[in-house]
Amino acid sequence: MRRSNLSRWAVAAALVAAVVAVAAWRTAATASESESRPDPGTTANEVRQDPEGLRDYWTPERMREAEDAPMPKRD
Repeated sequence: MRRSNLSRWAVAAALVAAVVAVAAWRTAATASESESRPDPGTTANEVRQDPEGLRDYWTPERMREAEDAPMPKRD
């Protein structure tokens, strides 16, 4: 009988640990998502390009001929 009670406690402890782990994982996932979202009305763009390659591409002639990027209009 004593061994049966020990097994029940072990199962209960494992279930509690699983619930706590899932809750912590979900909280961490939601926190990182909310931090990465920009405020409404703003734009964000992550650029992953080689800085050396960009310097080589943007020659003085290309810089003179470059046009401004279109900006979003306010409603």
